[in-house]
Amino acid sequence: MKKEKYFSKKEIRDLLISVAVLGFLFSFYLRVFVTEFVLSFLANWLVSCLIVGLAFIGHELAHKFVAIRYDLKAEYVLWPQGVIISLAVFLLSGGNLIFAALGYVSISTFYPTRLGYRYVSLSLEEAGIISASGPVANLVIALISSIFAPFSELASLSMNLNLMLAIFNLLPFPPLDGSKVFIWSRIAWLSIIGTSVTLSILLPLVSWLVSLIIALVVFVVLIFYAYHLNL
Repeated sequence: MKKEKYFSKKEIRDLLISVAVLGFLFSFYLRVFVTEFVLSFLANWLVSCLIVGLAFIGHELAHKFVAIRYDLKAEYVLWPQGVIISLAVFLLSGGNLIFAALGYVSISTFYPTRLGYRYVSLSLEEAGIISASGPVANLVIALISSIFAPFSELASLSMNLNLMLAIFNLLPFPPLDGSKVFIWSRIAWLSIIGTSVTLSILLPLVSWLVSLIIALVVFVVLIFYAYHLNL
């Protein structure tokens, strides 16, 4: 049974709130414009919302659309306590720490439809692929940003932020995406995080094409290595 693929007003609202809060938190690090205080703050906040929003929404929507591909119900949900914690941690640390867990993509295997209720069985592999899609989306955005990074400070910031998010989310600790990928397949986890680390080292130094070629080689080598170790 095919589900309607759209965003509810609540989901759009939750995404916008999350981006606005994250934009505020990261705006203290992305000081692109320095003018009169109010104008400077607003300009940096808008730029931060753009850069962080692209990385954040790209990550979350990758989870959502891959889950929908498996016939699941998926919707981004704001975590109000996470917003409070994020702001509290930021203020108490003097702006030195950012707690960026503001929400999550809620995935339902049992949900109502127009013709009753539907249950979808989710395999370990499917759960792992859904989890991996977020960091992979960040890697794709980082690669695209790296093309323009030599000519744009904003593109360079976008590249670095997406690489950071990809690696952080691939750490194999719950509730991060990496924990689910690791449980599904150590081969997949090692290959993806190895590729992420390789790109984070190479992209700031060489062209995106050279970085991509080397990263793909690393990806294949790691898969071969992990496979023969029976990971």
